[in-house]
Amino acid sequence: MFWEIENIEADSIALIDGSTKNSLTYGELLNRCNQLCDYLSFKKKKLVFLFCDNSVGSITAYLSILRSGNAVYLANSKMDNLLKKDLINLYQPEIIFSEDNISSFLKDYLNAETEFGLFFYQKKDLPGFPLPHNYLAVLLSTSGTTGSPKLVKLSYKNLQSNAESIAGYLNINKDEKPITSLPISYSYGLSVINSHLEKGSKIVCSNHSMVTREFWNTFKDFECTSFAGVPYNYQILQRLKFNEMDLPSLKYMTQAGGRLNENLTKYFYDSSLKKGIKFFVMYGQTEATARISFVPFEDLSEKINSIGKPIPGGKIKIYSGEKEITLPNVEGELVYFGGNVMMGYANNREDISKGDEQRSILHTGDLGYKDEDGYYFITGRLKRFIKLFGLRVNLDEIEKMIENKFDVSAACFGSDDSLKVLLQSESEDISDSVHKEIIKIYNIHHSFVSVKSTKSIPHNSLGKKDYKSIEELEYNEHN
Repeated sequence: MFWEIENIEADSIALIDGSTKNSLTYGELLNRCNQLCDYLSFKKKKLVFLFCDNSVGSITAYLSILRSGNAVYLANSKMDNLLKKDLINLYQPEIIFSEDNISSFLKDYLNAETEFGLFFYQKKDLPGFPLPHNYLAVLLSTSGTTGSPKLVKLSYKNLQSNAESIAGYLNINKDEKPITSLPISYSYGLSVINSHLEKGSKIVCSNHSMVTREFWNTFKDFECTSFAGVPYNYQILQRLKFNEMDLPSLKYMTQAGGRLNENLTKYFYDSSLKKGIKFFVMYGQTEATARISFVPFEDLSEKINSIGKPIPGGKIKIYSGEKEITLPNVEGELVYFGGNVMMGYANNREDISKGDEQRSILHTGDLGYKDEDGYYFITGRLKRFIKLFGLRVNLDEIEKMIENKFDVSAACFGSDDSLKVLLQSESEDISDSVHKEIIKIYNIHHSFVSVKSTKSIPHNSLGKKDYKSIEELEYNEHN
């Protein structure tokens, strides 16, 4: 297992602190993990909360908890304290590690500071709460820092299966040096950590935003070899003129966490060709421990809008109801089968004691089809529809058309009597053009379509479009 780091050469560098420039070898990391495990030694399995960032301390604590046999909920340390308090009250963890001092709202916990800078809290008494299931390793939210009580339950098998698969198709080895460009409390960011630990790589830890000079100085100083990002990160990277950036150590980039529009995909594909690097477009969900499919770089130009083929060890099938669709180019729901499929969801403490409810099967909620070459394409979400004149309108499809045709970020939402579109632009001309194009292509009466522009479309902490905030923004501007 990737957390069994005693199997890696002790003198090899494991973690590098981008700010202090200090590094830990795998041998030193093992010693720290063993010391932290002293805080986690119990006769019965416990639930641990880790409010983490992308620091050496947080990654060390994460590994220590896995090695101790306890279950851990990874949450962003930037989460609002009221949300932290609500989650703690709901799940009643016996142990809490935190990058920040949160003792002000922990009345039932004893607190201390570990020798590694993390704050440590233990419940004063350990009542008979339902124990985490033996297979349960990690709990993750799908909503970033919003504090949703609904968590994804991942087993040890899920984590290892995914780490091995990613390390395999990306050809990761001990010489790779990724940088933490995504939160480790986010499934995609965590999978980067896991897959590189699996191969004994060197991980550069940075809490700087990718828009800062510090982030890219760290990238260059330590000669990082890869970059991982969601669509929002790649939008920023284009604005930073990635095609002109001098990053000689960069070998490949990966993109997941949502659909990247065709123009951006082409931009990064062309830039990658010029720079002699590889750009991997991937598709995944937290419920599948982050990854489901990927497009081999050599096929990207021909399959520019595809999510690719299943990762090693996984399968994708398409269903209409309970009937499997085997013909190419016929739309249905994508259903994924693999060892990385979650155990199920938790909404409270009782749920973490339940076993595997998914049986390696995940209904993704995404609509799509498979072409004649076995490549999969997503056309929309099962629930991202409205009905106009009794006809079902796919909001993702319209969004994709706008972004590809007008090269502008768009968010589509609405109800069964109106389609609303928000564009990230200050130009009224483009709003008029988009309005006319929607009417022409989809044959919708102009009175049912509203197109507005804004300086910035809201995104959540994971870089995905925040449709709740988008609707609130539209409402507030209207009123």
